[in-house]
Amino acid sequence: MAAAFGTGIVAPLSRVPKGRIVAGGARILKRGNLSGWLFVVLVAGLAEVIVRAGNLGDSVAAPSAAVRALASELWAGRLSQAIVTTLHAYAEGLAVAIAIGVVAGIAIGSSRTLLAASSVVLEFLRAVPAVALIPLAILWFGLGVPMHRFVIAYAATWPILIATLYGVRGTDRLLHDVARTAGATRVGTAVRVTAPAALPGIAAGIRLSAVIALNVAVTVEFINGGGGIGAYMQRQQNAYNLPELYGAIVLTALLGYAIHLTLRAAEQRALFWVGEHRLDAR
Repeated sequence: MAAAFGTGIVAPLSRVPKGRIVAGGARILKRGNLSGWLFVVLVAGLAEVIVRAGNLGDSVAAPSAAVRALASELWAGRLSQAIVTTLHAYAEGLAVAIAIGVVAGIAIGSSRTLLAASSVVLEFLRAVPAVALIPLAILWFGLGVPMHRFVIAYAATWPILIATLYGVRGTDRLLHDVARTAGATRVGTAVRVTAPAALPGIAAGIRLSAVIALNVAVTVEFINGGGGIGAYMQRQQNAYNLPELYGAIVLTALLGYAIHLTLRAAEQRALFWVGEHRLDAR
């Protein structure tokens, strides 16, 4: 079976120069970043003019003030522990979501009976906002990282699960027929055929969930207090320190952008033969 699949998939991929692929992806990202950052500068400049011309400093921090406050807080180390706390709960919650979403998505997507039996429950649970579970999570786990981890994992599981499920359902049935002909078991087929074929969908679900998980992590901290970037925002709001509050918002956006770039680069290297990644490599 390995030889059969190697002839169709592995062998052609092995002949693609990795250096060319990485360089091509870097060029695409570099061009996109240049135009994107120019647009950010333009929007920030317009916002600066509007805030200063409209004398809105009492309710809206100017971008320059927010950036100065963020730089000052980072330099003084007052945000360092908040960042570590947020990323700790975020990483653990996202890891749990990936494990649950991928395994459950493959299992449900591989069985019509299981899909039909679970569809109503999935749609029901998927519609429940993660923040609505915070009171229950506090009762179950108390205050602290376990509670944050649960809420983050709950919110981030659904995009991964649904993307994995549809990725599995869209797998070419010919691959499964070849696997069965070669004597592969159901578990072996899921591991060696279904999961690899569904990787593009899984990767897309993980990128979407990564952003959702960060948003939920900061939201839970803002509501619950304690530590983290969200709790820092809450303190700055209560003290009416607008530049610091807006600076924390900018920090969250930068973290989300960095996570997106990291996952995007990993996806380009791991799935360079798929869709736009294959075109970028040319």
